[in-house]
Amino acid sequence: MSSNGKSGMRLSRIKRLAGRFMPGTACTQNASDHTDYALVEQSGMFDRNWYVAANADVATSGVDPLAHYLEHGWAEGRNPNPQFDGAWYVRKYPDASVSSAGPLVHYLRIGRSKGYAISTPSGLVSAPQAAIDESSLADACSEIEASGLFDREAYLRDRPDVAEKGMDPLRHYVECGWREGGRPSAFFDASWYLRHNSDIAHTGINPLLHYIRNGQAEGRAPNAFFDPAWYENFIVRTPEDMGRSPYAIFVSRGLAAGHWPLPELQPLYGSRTDVPDDTWSQYVRLVAAAQPWWDRYGRNKFAILVALFSPGGEQPGVPAESDDAVERLIAFLTAAWNTEIDPGPLFSTEHYKLVARNRGLTLRDRGETGLQHFLREGFDRRIVPTRYFDEKYYNETYPDIAAAHIWAFEHFIRWGVFEGRRVSRRPRPVVMQLSVSMTDQESRLNNWKYFLSTCGSGSPFGYLYRGVPYYSQIIGDIVDSAAFAETMRRASQIEPALGDVLDIGEVLVPPFHDARNLARKALRALLERDHYDTIVCVPWIRTGGADLVACQICEAVRLARPDESVLLIRTDQPNFDRPEWVPAGVDVVDASRVFRSLPSIDAQALIYGVFMGLAPSRVINVNSRLCWDTMARFGVRLSESINLYSYLFCWDQTASGYRVGYPSEFFPETANSLRAVFTDTIYLKNELTKIYNLPPPIAERIVPLFSPSRGQLPDGPTKTEESLAGANKRRRWKILWAGRLDRQKRFDLVQEIAHRIPDADFLCWGTALLDAPPDHSRSPGNLILNDGFSSYDELPLGDADLWLFTSEWEGMPTILIELAHRGVSIVASSVGGVPEMIDDDTGWPVEDVRSVDAYVKVIRAALAAPRERVARAQRLRERARGRHSMPAYVEQISEVLNKEVSA
Repeated sequence: MSSNGKSGMRLSRIKRLAGRFMPGTACTQNASDHTDYALVEQSGMFDRNWYVAANADVATSGVDPLAHYLEHGWAEGRNPNPQFDGAWYVRKYPDASVSSAGPLVHYLRIGRSKGYAISTPSGLVSAPQAAIDESSLADACSEIEASGLFDREAYLRDRPDVAEKGMDPLRHYVECGWREGGRPSAFFDASWYLRHNSDIAHTGINPLLHYIRNGQAEGRAPNAFFDPAWYENFIVRTPEDMGRSPYAIFVSRGLAAGHWPLPELQPLYGSRTDVPDDTWSQYVRLVAAAQPWWDRYGRNKFAILVALFSPGGEQPGVPAESDDAVERLIAFLTAAWNTEIDPGPLFSTEHYKLVARNRGLTLRDRGETGLQHFLREGFDRRIVPTRYFDEKYYNETYPDIAAAHIWAFEHFIRWGVFEGRRVSRRPRPVVMQLSVSMTDQESRLNNWKYFLSTCGSGSPFGYLYRGVPYYSQIIGDIVDSAAFAETMRRASQIEPALGDVLDIGEVLVPPFHDARNLARKALRALLERDHYDTIVCVPWIRTGGADLVACQICEAVRLARPDESVLLIRTDQPNFDRPEWVPAGVDVVDASRVFRSLPSIDAQALIYGVFMGLAPSRVINVNSRLCWDTMARFGVRLSESINLYSYLFCWDQTASGYRVGYPSEFFPETANSLRAVFTDTIYLKNELTKIYNLPPPIAERIVPLFSPSRGQLPDGPTKTEESLAGANKRRRWKILWAGRLDRQKRFDLVQEIAHRIPDADFLCWGTALLDAPPDHSRSPGNLILNDGFSSYDELPLGDADLWLFTSEWEGMPTILIELAHRGVSIVASSVGGVPEMIDDDTGWPVEDVRSVDAYVKVIRAALAAPRERVARAQRLRERARGRHSMPAYVEQISEVLNKEVSA
């Protein structure tokens, strides 16, 4: 064929050649061709539409474009996509010229791991490249540095020539490295970004800069480690999601909700007992750990790798500090890239190598592990890598698999294990009865856990599965023993109906337990007493205001009733970040793992049983979802013998301004069965009364409790007075801010305000908890962001001019209570219950809480009136001392408890 490809090739010949490369063919003499086809197909680096458009003869021939490229196209100088220049690649890297499979296959197998570039995207070849001036270069480097998306060490490993010249890797990347296909980090895949954003590929824009400046806000994904089509079908869009890309939704709320980026990761995410605080950081680390596997083997093989992985058991070289299945996957992917480590019982290196050699396969020392060899070649040759799977039995037992021409082992690890299909004649031990109320998804996940547990990996899945490995071994030993075979032979002579022992599918292990009964026993073992007077339910103890209030109400009850016992029980997550908040004499129990091991409906029944069994005088719910669900379901029954209380703080809001959350979800349903509903503001009581048009008897049950300050109240001058005394020593204004870096707290407003007040320094503290981290590239030079603080003594309150508070919705923030007691001058958004503390007499309220102009105007007014700042701060401290003190709080609690006695 001529170099321009226009001298035709017979269509039948092309089709025969293409057939050699099609997935699923079993032509062993072309195994390497088949592997090349799959490798390129899975890499995403062959653009079929572009190839056909660029090669009219291929379009008219009807041949498979990828088969054509691998057989002829690359040798004729044709490129697989607009970014990969094969001729340039061969000139740049002479070792590629000896490859019989062509430059793209060479790059995927060898070049990529060595950091070889793929040339400049073809859309930019003919475009004139303007020289970047020094100022723009510095700005670009600064933006990329601030984004955290450039890995200097990794870039130098990929580009040893840059290291040898002693060049700054970031500067090199901005000047020319990105045009040469340089990869800035494992998380941001520039080549992938250009391939999947054709509007960017032809503009000559640095892809990483585009992502930082525009792409992130537009919801464009930075890498292949996210499936937008699947996620679109997985989520239920809310009004605030309209117009947003699936990736934008995943980052803004999906991560915090425990969503997984790819469907193949669902079992690992679904088996977790809790969601980590920093889900974004975990996602970034997961992408980085997965990147070399994904690059070398493609998504399909990565899915196989994940399917082989078990989060249980001890894996040499993999740290076992965390029970989080995703953390263990990250550790495994990182360690197993260069170390011989088995991913779990579904892959044994020793077994795989033995079977491979018996099949006549020579395992040469290519510097790869057995697992890597399996992904590269063994999987395509259908070598079963574990002793736990009987391929012959599986095909005979499930003829639908063979009829579909699916390899039995692949079917099992991707689908069959979740469907509960058996892998051998060995009977499965049943040590408990699982809830009939399980959802289909819960049932599928249980089948996966149960199988891995039978292979000895039950420990990470909770106490329900811990006995499975032991009993599996016992039953296996019995069934395999000669004594059992002889016993069954004799028994069958007496009673032929016993049948063949090989037909036994399951063995009920005595004593046969209900899973809920096992959970009750596990929960009972956690409790130190048979009876508690007060039970306080909280989802977790992290660093939030509600967590602090839960501990404070425990203290208040202890002070009001010193002879009574108090239990603080964590129901939803195990987090216990602030043990110092819990007062002496209060028992603390983490029951979250027990509750989360059960379906929600069974967990509700279990905690209902706990309440009835411990027979407390009262149960107080402080934001526990499980407790709310239980009160909604069993509240009437519980209220006949127990005084029920629940705290409500404030509504959450969607981006569109709609109110959502516990006040709307549970107040109407539980108000009649609760003795009192506690709020931390008068505002919320008034709102509930107005919205639901409450009759007086129900309205009277809403009791505002004014949360106290922690610890000893400060005496002496206010912090504002201290600040004013040292103002002459400061050359610039100093403004403080702290809070979660979540949508509610509006850190984005702080960034804009800092831009508008360049003569002030903004010192901020906070971390993301519920949402994705903010775009730090938007922060000006006069804004410094620190991690969260553990004590107010760490903050320079006496050396600052103002405290800025920017929340868009609130109850009564505990941080404002603490600052008020210290006499800090505060500029605050006038939302929720905040005006009960900060008004024109005690601070500097901002009415238009979404307006940067409004904040700037109020801040300027406050800075211009130092004496008024002192006067308002003094009045603020007096208001806080009279309303928000522990003695006042205890008095309020005592009034509530005394009404129990008189009722």
